[in-house]
Amino acid sequence: MSDVTTLVVDGELIRPGDDAYDTHRNAYQRHGAPALIVRASSTDDVRRTVAAAQEQDLVLSVRSGGHGGPGFATNDGGIVLDLGPLDGVEVLDAGRRLVRIGAGARWAGVTRALAPHGWSISSGDTTDVGVGGLILGGGMGWLVRQEGLTIDALVAAEVVTADGRVLQAGADEHPDLFWALRGGGGNFGVVTSFDVIAQPVPEVYSGHIAYPRADAATVLRGWRDVMRAAPDALTSMVVLLPEGFAPQALIVGVCVAHGDAAAAEQVIEPLLRIGGATPLDLRVRPYGDVLA
Repeated sequence: MSDVTTLVVDGELIRPGDDAYDTHRNAYQRHGAPALIVRASSTDDVRRTVAAAQEQDLVLSVRSGGHGGPGFATNDGGIVLDLGPLDGVEVLDAGRRLVRIGAGARWAGVTRALAPHGWSISSGDTTDVGVGGLILGGGMGWLVRQEGLTIDALVAAEVVTADGRVLQAGADEHPDLFWALRGGGGNFGVVTSFDVIAQPVPEVYSGHIAYPRADAATVLRGWRDVMRAAPDALTSMVVLLPEGFAPQALIVGVCVAHGDAAAAEQVIEPLLRIGGATPLDLRVRPYGDVLA
């Protein structure tokens, strides 16, 4: 094991054998055995950790929420840089709905912070997903057809580069880095915070429609045709499960980006005309309640 005992940070250092080690060693899709877990509480902690990984020639895994499918958020024998404590949500400019979000925040916390303002950000479909991974991967959420990807609302980011610099990346500063961050994944530095424009969407009309799985081909063709003609306010997703995997094996999730129930019912009505449709839980709800 390489020597990382000289690293000093303001946050928490967790080593094998510590009580908290098993809580933080793994990602959702991968078990890990890192030599050190750094729970960073500041940008300077991030900078020091990046430098330590270079000095000791150790693999560095950066974790926001840890949901990524490939399991990059942990490793064996290296350092895990856990951004979880960097979870602040701060309104920078209420007139522009400009919000600064820490890279370790989870979307549940973001939606709670924005709800009193009547704002939302198109933010995936799960409360426990980390902000950092979703934004750097593009960010496809329940408002995507109306508001675009999450990166379309990104205006700036604070980034720690591999050589230890702390940069503010945006359209006017380091624009090439900003371009790369908007969908390029975590390959260009460690982002510690994101400046994002929220949208004035306090409520949505959402829920699910179930169909007989045996009619999957007909339903999928019908869903395709309906969505081609649907207004941008409607975002929809199909879930097709193996037979017997769940009581409802063919589900269409819908989200209309406003809280006008009568207007929303007209928008989704073509989906209900596809054979065998059974509406399950269609209603107006706060945007945050859409996230599972």
